[in-house]
Amino acid sequence: MYGRVLKATLLSLCLGLVTSKNLCAQDTARFGIYGSNTIGARLMPNLVEAYAASAGASTARSASNDPEQVELNLTNRTGAPLAQVDIRSHGSGTGIPALIDGKASIAMLSRPISEKETLALQQAGLPDLRSAEYAHVLAMDGILVFVSPKNPLSTLSLDEIAGIFAGTIRDWAAVGGVPGSINVYARDNKSGTFDTFNSLVLRTRNLALRKDAKQFESSEELSDEVARDPNGIGFSGFAYLRSAKALDIATECGITSKPTTFNVKSEEYPLSRRLFLYTKPLANGTVPANVLRYALSMDARPSILAAGYIDQEFEWLDKGEHMLRFAKSLALSDPDIDAALLKQLAGDLQAYSRMSTTFRFDSNSATLDNKSIADVQRLARFVRFLVETRQSRTIILAGFTDSVGDFASNATLSLTRAEQVKAAVIKAAGVAVPAETIITRGYSKLLPTACNSSDAGRHSNRRVESWFR
Repeated sequence: MYGRVLKATLLSLCLGLVTSKNLCAQDTARFGIYGSNTIGARLMPNLVEAYAASAGASTARSASNDPEQVELNLTNRTGAPLAQVDIRSHGSGTGIPALIDGKASIAMLSRPISEKETLALQQAGLPDLRSAEYAHVLAMDGILVFVSPKNPLSTLSLDEIAGIFAGTIRDWAAVGGVPGSINVYARDNKSGTFDTFNSLVLRTRNLALRKDAKQFESSEELSDEVARDPNGIGFSGFAYLRSAKALDIATECGITSKPTTFNVKSEEYPLSRRLFLYTKPLANGTVPANVLRYALSMDARPSILAAGYIDQEFEWLDKGEHMLRFAKSLALSDPDIDAALLKQLAGDLQAYSRMSTTFRFDSNSATLDNKSIADVQRLARFVRFLVETRQSRTIILAGFTDSVGDFASNATLSLTRAEQVKAAVIKAAGVAVPAETIITRGYSKLLPTACNSSDAGRHSNRRVESWFR
C-alpha cells in the first residue's frame, strides 16, 4: 500500500549452488521448532515452506503418525539437503524446555515466557529471553469464547465465562440462555491457550477449570465438538473458530468488546494475546536464523493471514466508531477532570480516524515494551512514505493513563509517553519530518478501553494511540 518494502537480508550461500559436503554442511543438521499448538499446527509449517520458496529452495513434508509433529526436509537449488526442520506443537509449555536441552532452536509460545521458565534458563546458563533480542512477536491472536450456532446467546461477561468454566454456573438459564446443562470444552493443560485463558479469566478470580471439562490437544477438534453441541461452550485462538459462533465479551464496568481484528490488534479485546517466538542466540546465515528473519518480515504477512491469524500492520477505525468511544469519558465521575481537555478530546475524535497501532507502557513508566519497539518501525515506515510523497496529512499520538493518581499528574505522564513515541518514530523514519506531520496530546485517564479495577485493565489503559487525517 505505501512505500517500498525492503526484501529480507539475502540468505546464506547454502541456498545457492553449494552442496552439503562443503562449508554449508553444518546447516544440513536437524533443528527443532517446539512449543505452541496454536502456532505450530498450521502457521509455522507454512512459514517455513514460504521462506524456502522465497529463496528458491524446496520443501517436502515427511509423514508422521503424530498430528502435532511435522518434519520438513529442505533442499537447495541443486537438490542437495539443506536442513531438516522438526516442528513439534505439543503446547507452549514444551517450548522452553526444548531450547534448554538443545532439541529446539526456536520456541513457539502463545503466551509470554514465565518466571519459572526464565529461572530454568538462568540455571542452564542461557540468557534472559525476555529482551527484544530474543523475544519476538510473530502475530496477534485473540482467544475466542464460542458456542454452537444453535445457541441464541451473543454476549457473556467475563465473570459469567469464569463461572461457567469453573462450574459455579452449570445451566444456560443462569446467564439468560435456553435452560439446559452447560457442557464445557477446553484446551489441554500444556497449551499456551489454556495458560492465557486460565490467567485472564480463572486464576484472577481464584477459580480453576471444572474437573469434568473435556480437554483437547487439537484446537480444530475442540471447535468442531462445540459447534455440534447446542449446550457446549469452548475457547481457542482466532484461527480455529471454524463453524462455531464467537461471543462478544462484557466487562464489569460495562465496556463490551467484539472479537474483531481491530480490537485484537489494538489489544483492547479482553482476551487478546501476542504469539511469540523465543530463541537462543542464532548465528547469522544459518537456516534457523533465516527462518526467524523471514517469519518476522512483511513477506510473512500472507502466510499469517492465510493461517487465520492477525498481522500487526495498520487497520483503520472509521470516524463514527471512533467518536462513539467518547461516551466512556463522559461516564467518568472524577471531580478533577479538566473540562478543556475533555472538549479537545471530543474535537480530535470527530476530526481523526484511528489506526490500530497502539503503544503500551509499564505502570508509571514511559518505557516502550518489545512489541511497541517493533510498532515504532511500522509507524516510521508510514511517516517516511508521507514525507517522501509530500502528503499534507497529520498523525496525532494521543497518550493515556490508567486511573491511578490525580488527573493533572496523569495528563503530564500521558503527554510524556506520547512525546517519547514521537521522538522514536522520527528517529526511525530517518528523514526530516515536518512539525505538523506528528503532533502529540496527553489525555490523562480519559477514554478508558478497559476497567481500571484490575492489573490487566490498567495495563490496557496505559497507552499511546495513533490517529490520522
